[in-house]
Amino acid sequence: MSIRIVIADDHQLFREGLQLILSSEPAWQVIAEVDNAEDLLTRVKTEQPELVMMDYRMPGGGSLSALEYIKKRYPEIKIIMLTGVQSRTLFAQMTACQADGILLKEMSADELKKAVQNVLLGKKVTSKGVAQELGSNAPDLTAREFQVLDLVLTGLNSAAIAQKLSLSSKTVENHRYSLMQKLGVKNTVELMHYASRHGLL
Repeated sequence: MSIRIVIADDHQLFREGLQLILSSEPAWQVIAEVDNAEDLLTRVKTEQPELVMMDYRMPGGGSLSALEYIKKRYPEIKIIMLTGVQSRTLFAQMTACQADGILLKEMSADELKKAVQNVLLGKKVTSKGVAQELGSNAPDLTAREFQVLDLVLTGLNSAAIAQKLSLSSKTVENHRYSLMQKLGVKNTVELMHYASRHGLL
């Protein structure tokens, strides 16, 4: 029986390359490709694959929310997060949201296949660069604070974030204040600069 895989990434060329690599293994079958988190959740619900390979940053944001949603409702589905940035804050939140693998896009095809094999065996897998970042010192944000940060970086205001996360505007403002205190910034502009310096944009 084939391992059914869904790929989520907003770059078509990367999706095609990933499909070629994965399809080289007879036991793996890419059953769907999507370019945003909303379509990913739809395909996961209808197809219920064994593995999802998801880019951290896609149009509209919500990749971490999608990761958390899938792991809560379909805990048997393995999820590998793919990213081109190196940020301990980001990696820590992926870990907190129970990602089974966190891989840097710079890895080779052989490294990718080995990582997928290990994840399917039930192991937690990270690229070497990810492991190094997780061992460094950096501000620790809660999962909710990072969700708010992620949505702020997509351009949403507190009211829109509150609606998206089913929270009150006051609660969102509290989370914004807390994460800015932890990151040592005073306003949204400085928050954007922090995100740019640390590869979160």
